[in-house]
Amino acid sequence: MLYLAFPADLRERYAESTWLVYDKQVLETTFGPGDILLLSAWVVPRRAEQLQIIHRARQEGARVIFVGSKEDETDEWKRQLCSLGVYDFAFFGDEVVLGVLDDLIEHPRTPLDVRAYVDETVWHLAREDPVVVETIEKPKAAPETSEPETVSVRPRWRRPRWGKPSPPPTERFQVVQPRLVVVLGLWPRAGVTTITYLLAKLFAKQLPARSVACVEHPNPWPRMWDYFQLDVRMPAETYRHWTVDGVGQEIEVDGVDLVPLPPGWVNAIDHGQSMVQYIFRQMRKPVTLVDVGTQTPSDMLLGVADRIVCVLDCDPTFLSIAELGNQYRTLTAKYGESMVTVLNKWTRYAHYEDLFEDAVKVPYLDPHVMQHALWAGQFPDVSALTSELHELTERVVTPLLPARVGG
Repeated sequence: MLYLAFPADLRERYAESTWLVYDKQVLETTFGPGDILLLSAWVVPRRAEQLQIIHRARQEGARVIFVGSKEDETDEWKRQLCSLGVYDFAFFGDEVVLGVLDDLIEHPRTPLDVRAYVDETVWHLAREDPVVVETIEKPKAAPETSEPETVSVRPRWRRPRWGKPSPPPTERFQVVQPRLVVVLGLWPRAGVTTITYLLAKLFAKQLPARSVACVEHPNPWPRMWDYFQLDVRMPAETYRHWTVDGVGQEIEVDGVDLVPLPPGWVNAIDHGQSMVQYIFRQMRKPVTLVDVGTQTPSDMLLGVADRIVCVLDCDPTFLSIAELGNQYRTLTAKYGESMVTVLNKWTRYAHYEDLFEDAVKVPYLDPHVMQHALWAGQFPDVSALTSELHELTERVVTPLLPARVGG
C-alpha cells in the first residue's frame, strides 16, 4: 500500500493509494511490511514529529520517502535521514515535480546511491547488481578471431509492480536498526542510574566496542561526570554538551560512549524536543540508553523508545501513595507493549507479584561490587552476576540485540 502524506490528492495518479491529509492522521496510521509512506514536510511540518513518524514506520517495516522544502535541505538532515534507513528523499522550491516522485516510488535508492550521506559501516554492505558474463563463439569461418569473446551484460530492469513492492533497504542490506532504551523511576532511590549502567554493560558484552551510548537526561540532578571521574579524562571547560551546541561530544569509558551533562549543570528549560532531535541525529550506534531518573520525560521521547524500563525498588512505603500508582497506571496504559517493569533490590520478603504482573526482579547486588565500581569510576563488573541478571538480560537486552550480518 502507498500512503501519501502530501498536500494534494494524488490518488488518481497512484491507484490503490491512501491520502493522509493532516499530521494527526499520519501519526495515528499504522504501517506494515511492504508499505510505502511518502512523507512531506508540508503535511507534517515539525521536525520532531517527522522523526517520530519515520522511526515508527521503519520499525513497522515500511519504506519511507521524504519530500521537503529547499529551505530545509542540508547535508546534516540528509545524513540523519540515511541513519534512519531513509535513502529516498527530494527537496523542492516553489514547484513539486511529480516525475521525481514517480522515480522515487518506483526506483528505491540504495546506500550506494547516497553514500555521501551514509556512514561507511552501512553502505559498504550494499552490493551492485552482479554482472552477467556471456561467452559468444565467433563463426568458424573467421579463424583469426576464433577466440571466445566475453561481453558484460547487465540484468534487464523490470518495472516494479504495486502488488509486490521492493523490500525495505534494511532487509536487503542488513542495515542495523538502532535501538533506544529509556530508563525511568517513579520514586526516589529506586536505582534508575544503577540499572542503566548495568544494562549498558550487558549490551556492551554482546556488541563491539563503542556500540552503546549512555545519555544523561537534562531533567534530573547530574551524576555521570562525577561518578566516572571524567575530569581526569577531559578538562571540564573544554567539554561541549548537546544542550549547549545541539551536537555535543561523547567520552568513551570501558567501551561505552558516555554523554554526561556539563559539570555544574542546572536545568532551566524543557529540552524535550531538542533532546529527541539530538538522539535521532546521533543514533548511529546499535543501542542508546537514556537515564531520566525519577522525572517523567516527555511523551515525545517515550513515544520513540523501543523499550521503556520502569524501575521500582522494593520499598513498601511508596506503594500507598496514590499519585505514584496513578503515574504507573498511566505509563502502562500508554506504553504497556514496550514497557518492562523492574523490581530493583528484590528480597524474598517482598510481596509484589499481585501488584506488578510479569515484572523483572533484580536482587540487592553485592555492595562490595557496586562500591568498588563507584570508587573506581567504572561501570559495575557484571561478569560474576550472570545468574542474578539473567532475567534482566533476557527481557531487555537479548530482544534488542541487532541481527548479526551474515548470520
